[in-house]
Amino acid sequence: MGKTRLKVGLFVTVSFFILAAAILWLAGSRFLQPVAQYQIIFAKSISGLLPGAAVEYQGVTVGKVAEIHLTHETPPRAAVLIALQPDTPVQQGTSALLVGSLVTGIRIIELEGGSPNAPPLPPGGTIPVREGGFEEFRDRASEIAERLVDVLTHVEQDLLSPDNSAAIASFLRNVAHLSESLMTSLDDVSTPESRATLKAMVDNLAQAAAGIRTVTEAINEMRTGLLNDSKTTIVQIRQTAAATADLAKEVTQLTKHVDELLGENRTELKQALTNLADTSRHLKETADSLRRNPSELIWGRTLPEKAIPDK
Repeated sequence: MGKTRLKVGLFVTVSFFILAAAILWLAGSRFLQPVAQYQIIFAKSISGLLPGAAVEYQGVTVGKVAEIHLTHETPPRAAVLIALQPDTPVQQGTSALLVGSLVTGIRIIELEGGSPNAPPLPPGGTIPVREGGFEEFRDRASEIAERLVDVLTHVEQDLLSPDNSAAIASFLRNVAHLSESLMTSLDDVSTPESRATLKAMVDNLAQAAAGIRTVTEAINEMRTGLLNDSKTTIVQIRQTAAATADLAKEVTQLTKHVDELLGENRTELKQALTNLADTSRHLKETADSLRRNPSELIWGRTLPEKAIPDK
């Protein structure tokens, strides 16, 4: 009996060690790997971040949250201790960002940034927090929600007041009546006679439009002809005006020349006019004498006898 119990105890002990070894092997001996711990101080709420939450770097899980506690400051801040894999590239410019889901509220820590030339941050150091991200988005979402609630409240109180609701209902009823009236009018117009009348009216309008177009083209042609004739007439008028101006200039020069000629021969012209007057008078007397006694032209004039005085 005692030997049986000893065998059972040995079997249980060996099985326990075998199971523990299998668990360690399946876990990849993670519990035996060294880790690098860093501290992150958050000034704002980290609600939703729990111990064991993942720590990611560029979307790759590189560690977890080991511990969360409050600092001894007044007011206190949230201090988060993270455990990272030793080969995680944490540098002087690396920052921590709190990200999460709006639906579940679960958050994780995202590491980002850092320059290739920056020196590495030794384990135990403090990683700064980058403001914004999830917290800023949540605050803005809360603000937007509050504003949306205010807008809906104003809409409900002002726009959807009993008076406005009655006015909107009346407007909708009027629109319904108008729609019914339009449908009735369309039914009246959609008869075959109405369609034939409308077609005839459209044909008449088309013919009238064609006639108006023909008249317009004729008017344009007449206007073009009149414009060309007017241009030719204007050119002729300008030529006539130029010729008239030249003629007036020549007449002026001729008049000036005649005035100069009369001024220079005024005495001779006066004497010639006097001689011409005397000659005309003598010719008149001769003509009168011949008319009274035509024989004078042959026999000459008979002079009266003169008495011879006695000696």
